[in-house]
Amino acid sequence: MAKTNITRKLLYSVILLFFFSLASFVWVVKDRVQPVKKVHYHAGFIVVNNNKQVSFSGQKYMSIEPCVLDNGKNHEDSEEDLQREKAHLHDSVGDVVHVEREGAKWKDLFTNINYTLQYREAEAYINGKKVSNFQDLPIKEYDSLVVFAGMNDDVNKFLSQAVTKKHIQEAESKSEDCGSE
Repeated sequence: MAKTNITRKLLYSVILLFFFSLASFVWVVKDRVQPVKKVHYHAGFIVVNNNKQVSFSGQKYMSIEPCVLDNGKNHEDSEEDLQREKAHLHDSVGDVVHVEREGAKWKDLFTNINYTLQYREAEAYINGKKVSNFQDLPIKEYDSLVVFAGMNDDVNKFLSQAVTKKHIQEAESKSEDCGSE
């Protein structure tokens, strides 16, 4: 009888260990095997620094990613690639941000285009409403951000020049970059 109890306990321990190992394996592997949900949307932005609108249409601000023949299926993204996909510019359109990763925030855009802003000193509006800590807010589809840095006399003038949904949609329809859908 004592031998039977030991055998049962051993069997239960092995079964428990098997299911624990299986659950751990599934938990670790699911992120690698499960396909990443494709994200692709756009928003608009302008930056006004000391009463002048900054132009981001130059090549130095653009993300230039060559098309991959296999459409990226056999391509493993580096951390730098993943960061760049969060928010970037392309097609020489300097006021429409392309978002291709979940969780993109406005600071990701400015990081990726190498534009330094003193966030604590900047004033920002999203869709005409003043916001604080804009850099930590998510970029949402068709949002329009206006950032003021330095001294600015006529905020209303530049708010009226905010990027419109219509302009964003026009940029979407003309996109030549292979990352667009």
